[in-house]
Amino acid sequence: MSPSATVQDDRWRLGIDTGGTFTDVVAVNSASGDLVHHKVHSTPGRPADAVVNGVMEIAQRGHFGVEDISLLVHGSTVATNTVLTRTGARVAMITTAGFRDILQIRRQNRPELYNLRARRPDGLVPRSRILEIPERSLHDGSILIPLEDAELDRIEGELHAMEVDAIVVGLLNSYVNPSHEQILGERLRSAFPAISVCLSHEIACSQGEFERFSTAVLNGYVQPAVTGYLGQLEALLTDCNVHAPLFVMKSNGGVAAAVVAAQRSVELLLSGPAGGAVAGAALARQHTCSNVITADMGGTSFDVAVIHDGAGVFTQERTFSDQTIQLPMMDIETIGAGGGSIAWVDAGGAMRVGPRSAGAEPGPACYGRGGHEPTVTDANLVLGRLAPHSSMAGGIELDIAAARDAIDSIATPLRLSLEATAEGMLNVVNANMTVAIRKLTVERGHDPADFVLCPCGGAGPLHGSGLAREMGIGEVVIPVMPGVFSAYGLLLSELREENLHSQLGLLTELLDELPAVFERLLLEPRRRLALAGMTTDRVARRLRLRYFGQGHDLTVTLSDSLLDRAAIEDAFHAAHRDAYGYDFPGDAIEVVAAWVSATVELQDTALPAWPGTSKPQPVGTRPVIFDAVEHDTPVYNRATLGTGSAIDGPAIIEQPDTTVVIEPGQNLVVDRLGQILIDTRGTHGN
Repeated sequence: MSPSATVQDDRWRLGIDTGGTFTDVVAVNSASGDLVHHKVHSTPGRPADAVVNGVMEIAQRGHFGVEDISLLVHGSTVATNTVLTRTGARVAMITTAGFRDILQIRRQNRPELYNLRARRPDGLVPRSRILEIPERSLHDGSILIPLEDAELDRIEGELHAMEVDAIVVGLLNSYVNPSHEQILGERLRSAFPAISVCLSHEIACSQGEFERFSTAVLNGYVQPAVTGYLGQLEALLTDCNVHAPLFVMKSNGGVAAAVVAAQRSVELLLSGPAGGAVAGAALARQHTCSNVITADMGGTSFDVAVIHDGAGVFTQERTFSDQTIQLPMMDIETIGAGGGSIAWVDAGGAMRVGPRSAGAEPGPACYGRGGHEPTVTDANLVLGRLAPHSSMAGGIELDIAAARDAIDSIATPLRLSLEATAEGMLNVVNANMTVAIRKLTVERGHDPADFVLCPCGGAGPLHGSGLAREMGIGEVVIPVMPGVFSAYGLLLSELREENLHSQLGLLTELLDELPAVFERLLLEPRRRLALAGMTTDRVARRLRLRYFGQGHDLTVTLSDSLLDRAAIEDAFHAAHRDAYGYDFPGDAIEVVAAWVSATVELQDTALPAWPGTSKPQPVGTRPVIFDAVEHDTPVYNRATLGTGSAIDGPAIIEQPDTTVVIEPGQNLVVDRLGQILIDTRGTHGN
């Protein structure tokens, strides 16, 4: 690690996670380990404002100056929201003649298997802005049809007439021979210096034209918005005398320098949720059960990640908002279910919740900021699970009358009481969330009962005990700072740059070439790290492998730099048994791709010691409704719960960033790290 990769003692490092309703900030002192956390209202119209507000307010709360900030790590929703709201750049694409319709044709699979009228989702580039150019590289990289200067002139003229914000170049077989894409890129960057130009081989250098083109188009679609946002944020921070380096969380669980993130903006599509997965992996490594499900419920979305054997689960391809991405990323499932999710009655008279959200503006009705539709937060308030006074975002007075009026608007057509409607809203949103959890567990061959549930986010601990009960999960772990868990995870992340390249061939034939392949692949990650002033010797090498003739592959991490054939084959057979329950020893193994990661550890962040055992005393009681029965429920301040504290449900635990609900029949103990362990079966201490 270079000297620039370390931070000075007695300086403050900040993790900042932008959510749909709140922006979370965690600050840690590099010398003392002191932690401070805070929430501010998000500003959807100008998200950079909330980040700067959070930085300034956390400095005041922590009693340090902005000049004492040594590092900023940011989880951003700009790329995500740009795709979800379809407000990205006006993109043009250049492709090989005859392949104009690849983005629309997609793959053979249909959106709805038994619907003969099902339509494929619209692409981000209309056919009218996809230009064809005569050229052709073959599968082995040889040139069949060279690029002609006259065709380059024609393409440049047509692009001038289109007035686009971004240009994407995706040519056939460019992952083998990128020379034609490079020629086009040099010409276009010279002719259009103010326009984003993305070359598909630079974004996703992998086999599969549709997946590579789609990923490159997504990058071009979000890049102007991300570049503009990061530039605005850095300018605002500079105006506030904050000169610390800015890093941005990527969907692979690593962070990148802002200058690199702007070039590869598609990697930010799961920026914030990845922080929660990183924090979940750290929790799993120190817990007795190394299998953890993180369930991050914020104001707008619900993000699920699975930690297996203490490590996050990765995928190389996924669909996001009907668009295909082919990049290494953490396997995270996201749905529209949060505290701000709005309840409504469909045409059949059934209650639905989400995906539409009240967000930060106007927010739930009870926030008193102009919202009037019933949200999950309003339901929690009406049922007594939330107190009328909240300490979030510096202290909010929740308007219970406004919450009751909002819920009454759907209670009347449903012919239900106000309380029954509120409980129904929670049951519906919990059911939606269990579907998301099952996608990453049951549908992947995992039994949820073998996992511990870690609910986080501002609303997660309100619903965690109920979700675990419905999923058959025996234990729930509430981290010390659940409401800002993703922001805390940002401070646990490492600087990571990756490169994945298709490398098709039998393992026996490619084995001797692989050392040189890995060294070549490492050049680009090391270049990106150099832009951040970093160097590293920490390198991970992986191969994507399959049995010859298979259509799907599995990733195997190589344990050292020596490429031993027997060790690689044994590791693949074991991975195949774990994934499918069987393997074929002796069958030929095919290499699909080589994958390298270069990492730099920014600095370790550990939670401070938690105080010793104390006998918990409630600060009061309030009526809370569980399953249509009102319980006089004790309320505790989490700060007073020492290690070893034990409480029987029902109970409410309040803290500045969230509220924890313990249902009747459940109980809890506080472990040595200050984490609340909820036994959903009520057997703690028995």
